[in-house]
Amino acid sequence: MTELSVGKIESAVKGTVSRGERGVVFTGVSIDSRTIAPGELFFAIRGRHMDGHKFIAAAAERGAPGAVVSGDYVPPGGLPENFVLIGVNDTHEALKALARSVRLAWNGKLAAVTGSVGKTTTREFAYQLIKTRFRAYQTPGNYNNLFGLPLALLGLGNDHEVGIFEMGMSAAGEIAEMCRIALPETGILTNVAPVHLEFFTSLEGIAEAKGELVAGLSPDGTLIYNADDSLVRKLAGRFAGKKISFGKSKDADVRADNIEIHGIDATRFRLSCGGATFGAALPFAGEHYVLNALPGVAFALSLGMTADEIIPALERLRQAEMRGRILRFREGFAVIDDSYNSSPRALESMIELLAAVPGFTRRILFAGEMLELGPKAPRLHFECGEFAARRGIDMVIGVAGNASEIVRGAAGCETGKTTARFFETSEEAAKFAVENVRPGDLLLVKGSRGVHMEKVAAFISGQWLVVSG
Repeated sequence: MTELSVGKIESAVKGTVSRGERGVVFTGVSIDSRTIAPGELFFAIRGRHMDGHKFIAAAAERGAPGAVVSGDYVPPGGLPENFVLIGVNDTHEALKALARSVRLAWNGKLAAVTGSVGKTTTREFAYQLIKTRFRAYQTPGNYNNLFGLPLALLGLGNDHEVGIFEMGMSAAGEIAEMCRIALPETGILTNVAPVHLEFFTSLEGIAEAKGELVAGLSPDGTLIYNADDSLVRKLAGRFAGKKISFGKSKDADVRADNIEIHGIDATRFRLSCGGATFGAALPFAGEHYVLNALPGVAFALSLGMTADEIIPALERLRQAEMRGRILRFREGFAVIDDSYNSSPRALESMIELLAAVPGFTRRILFAGEMLELGPKAPRLHFECGEFAARRGIDMVIGVAGNASEIVRGAAGCETGKTTARFFETSEEAAKFAVENVRPGDLLLVKGSRGVHMEKVAAFISGQWLVVSG
């Protein structure tokens, strides 16, 4: 982050310094007093369930030199003598205003990624590709909402040439607001799928909300979009600027075909772009990872990178924690840890992978409940269970809530070859896994964050020796 003085912050957030010196310089920004580092400015955010003003003293104890507070805040006794207070009307709006000011002062190129499934992997792959030539920055962790995105933008430094940011949403208008703050020059739209149905009544409603990224681009910007998704193609039709499509479709500008899984550590495919065709490979298994990598290829090409730079970089891509990482164990089995989150389309993609990877004798799915699916949740879970059985998965373990419908769908499938069990908690499922795993097994662990399926992978790792992953 570029260091910011009190005076610059006061101007950006239209605040008033009521305490401390304007010459103080901050080295970062935080909204969490538990993790704030010495030198960082604390924003006291008021939410529905928590008021950050209650933790200003804690932030000061951890070394924060100051805080942005609501104008009506009355500081308690005991704050350090030189502790800075900047009063504003709304601390969250002030955080967004500061982030926008930093973005406006930054001279690099900024891309934003959104979509229903795979946006984090897409963003991570794009970042890994472009950083082979550029000084690049990306959204840290899961900072992809109206609190996280401003914090991510504040991490931009003058030395960064390219920034790639992730935009998530659970309501209409959120991506539009993020675009107002981040001012992306390139938009990457991955797909539209049945997620957040608790908040939207249809796929079309989700598409409109994701399409706010398209509307947020300037006419001289660039839209990178999925040619295989009909709803995304419709959104792309509204954009009058430069467009680059990707996918398996024959008319995609950046296209993958002849996709073949050669083992748990290799997927090979043919990459077509710019009128030429190349042999390419990823160092892990899965067609969906190829589709996650294509928008990164398109972005790299738009920045002037060549196929000679991109092809070798594809072979060095790495997955983020809990997002499809392969854990191999000395005892002769392996775990695909994709426990970060889940949705019906994402789960089906990973089931396809589980079924397709050669070299294993049993394939076992540990599927946690998928949250935020609204009234359609039972049916969507049931269909995923049927899908797993039809793809030949040997054992399906459902964990928590509507995952019982995954079990029911798998057990009731006409194939009759899939064993299915249900557990109420991830701890129970983890114990079952350790007691029943054997050499030659391939396990897939996946579920929504609230179900804590990462405990299954962690418990297995704690009981057996990981030799790679």
